[in-house]
Amino acid sequence: MISNIILAGSGNVAYHLAKAFKKAGINIKQIFSRNHTSGKELALITDSIFTDSIDEVFANADAYIFAMNDEADKDIAKRLKVENNKILLHTAGSLSMEIFKQKTSNYGVFYPFQTFSKDIDLNFNKVPICIEASNLGTINELKELSKSICCKYYEVNEDQRKILHLSGVFASNFMNHCVYLGGKILEKEGLSTEMLKPLLQQSFDKILNNGAYMSQTGPARRNDLISIEKHLDFVKKDKNLYDIYKIFTESIYKTYHADGQ
Repeated sequence: MISNIILAGSGNVAYHLAKAFKKAGINIKQIFSRNHTSGKELALITDSIFTDSIDEVFANADAYIFAMNDEADKDIAKRLKVENNKILLHTAGSLSMEIFKQKTSNYGVFYPFQTFSKDIDLNFNKVPICIEASNLGTINELKELSKSICCKYYEVNEDQRKILHLSGVFASNFMNHCVYLGGKILEKEGLSTEMLKPLLQQSFDKILNNGAYMSQTGPARRNDLISIEKHLDFVKKDKNLYDIYKIFTESIYKTYHADGQ
């Protein structure tokens, strides 16, 4: 059973995982981070020891969880010295678990499929955890680790995880950027972005309750060419906005009017 963890990283994912582990009574022995400020802050929150030196990472933890960017995960994994029976995990959406293959026989992925920000509280029992491991024993450890923080887990292989990550980029990251662009249009014209909030709330509620396909509205959905031309005329001086509007409009149109009707 995983009861002692060393966490590599001090960014958004590491921060929320650390808080969830601590709440579950799992001991975080040490925080390794190349960022002194956030690393020391996270160590203080979790009553653990901070280090920025890979040579000072303790060798007696049950599991080592990497929550950095992909290149940092690969770099630190190569340099870390651990016993062959230790469990090494990363939390990335598009990184192979094989980065740990030369270090231990027990390795895998503990990927929380969620967007993280330090200043936004997160209820972890609503976060799906995608797990993958090198052997059955490690998979069972990851199932228990997921249960300890009250998360629903899914056994997802590397190819499936990459697809899930791509889907999340479309559904969350691109959506967020579109909201940002919508707000900038209002700000430029001296209008309050507060007016977007009820629309966003209603849109999200509809998507969650009825699904995205059934919730689609707007000029492209109803093939309102007059409105589309007016919008394109308004944004034509901004090539970025023009291209984005046109691509999304064409995609929505093809989704609902594939037969040309």
